[in-house]
Amino acid sequence: MSKHGRMMEEQVKDEFARATTKRRALAESLIKEWSDLEIGAGLEDLYAKNPSKARNTALAITMQEAHLKQLNENIISTSFQMKPENVLKVIRLGVANSNRGDIFTEYPLQTTDDAFYHIDMTYEKDLSANTEGARNVSAGDKIYEGINPYYAGEQVRLPLLSSFASATQQTNLLPAGMTAGTDILANGVVPYTVLILQNGAVIGSDDGAGNINFVGMDTSGVNTIDYATGEVDLKFAVAPASVTIEIMFNWNSESGRGSEDFVDFGTVGIALRKTRFNARPHPLGYSFTTMTELVLGTTLGENAEDLLVGAVGDEHARARDYKAIARARMVALGNGISYFDADFAGAGERSDYDHAQKIMSKIRSIGAEIYDDIKRGQINRAVAGSQALVYLQKHKQWSDDVTQPRSGVYKAGMLGDIEVYSCPANSNLVANDEIILTFKNPEEGLDVGLVFGVLTEISASLAYPHFYKKGNVATVEDNQTINSKFIRLLKITNL
Repeated sequence: MSKHGRMMEEQVKDEFARATTKRRALAESLIKEWSDLEIGAGLEDLYAKNPSKARNTALAITMQEAHLKQLNENIISTSFQMKPENVLKVIRLGVANSNRGDIFTEYPLQTTDDAFYHIDMTYEKDLSANTEGARNVSAGDKIYEGINPYYAGEQVRLPLLSSFASATQQTNLLPAGMTAGTDILANGVVPYTVLILQNGAVIGSDDGAGNINFVGMDTSGVNTIDYATGEVDLKFAVAPASVTIEIMFNWNSESGRGSEDFVDFGTVGIALRKTRFNARPHPLGYSFTTMTELVLGTTLGENAEDLLVGAVGDEHARARDYKAIARARMVALGNGISYFDADFAGAGERSDYDHAQKIMSKIRSIGAEIYDDIKRGQINRAVAGSQALVYLQKHKQWSDDVTQPRSGVYKAGMLGDIEVYSCPANSNLVANDEIILTFKNPEEGLDVGLVFGVLTEISASLAYPHFYKKGNVATVEDNQTINSKFIRLLKITNL
């Protein structure tokens, strides 16, 4: 990437960081503002427990208020069939009662086509060819998805040309694929940095004067390295058959060859990826008869509008959670299913309780697979089916969470440091013996699995002449899969 390109990416990155900070500061002030009103009752308590959810709730109420300001109260009461403040209550209940943002990542939108930025650190220079130092890197590879310990610096590690299968002495050896006097060897080999390895173990090193000293091998004067050309002469007492002989050394990055010195330097770049949301309405219908409204108001002393607000808000929260889990399941199935057999007798355990203690090791193992695969992340969120949850509760590290009603998707407790949520069994969500496992990055706006962008809510309804009202409330949002490898599915068999 050009210098100008890097500067542009850095500028966009800084702008996004400033925008994120500004958005967070705005949300903090809105929490205080709405908390002083009936609509925002409980927001400060929510902030003490979950700052991110409180900020998203305050922003959602504000965006809805901005939408309502474009309409007069007569239009609102006709279209929404409720007072403006109750429209805001629907939003407040829907966002605050949903667990989607706690399990995955939510990003409040301000327009229908907002962008979500995520950063990829990449290797900028292709050093995969042996003549470039054999650092096994291709341009564009992500830094955190490959292990390349020799990309930075002068050091390289390469096999020697000969296998030493039949002869005890080999002369004028060069690292595989290299030619004396070219590429990094043209810079020379730095004295005191040479190591000879056999099957990965160090068996010899240079003395700074061109001699290579071995441990337990013939050192009759032919074990040498030419620092100028990189050529090596080796003599073994016994030919080391069926082994890998490697050389490791530092090439001289300060050789004084001018502009040619740094062509072999490894370089990295910051690739700022932009994912644009296409926010669309997701409607939820409702209806009630005029007689129901009359009975509630006159006989039971209840406000039908308030009950509608609660019902629509609660179902809106459930819908948000269910859609998110359904999407996560689709992603997880693309990574394959892991299994844990709950048959303690078949596993040779004394009891079901003893065997259940191994479930944490299985979950950690899945987290380790993620870490080995993409070099980052862990399992810190879980959505469990009903029977799988019962099995998790047998673990000695389990602790119950009773802060949420046992309805829809709720936070059931903690398994060690993993937040566990329960979800009703459904073939599109989780079966009762399944667990969706994922990593929720605490650094919002960066490396995430699923992200949901929410703009606002809209509504429309009609009062029919045969005495009933019918309408829809819709959330305007979109979702994107940023990194599918963070989401896995575990099935517990023989429950």
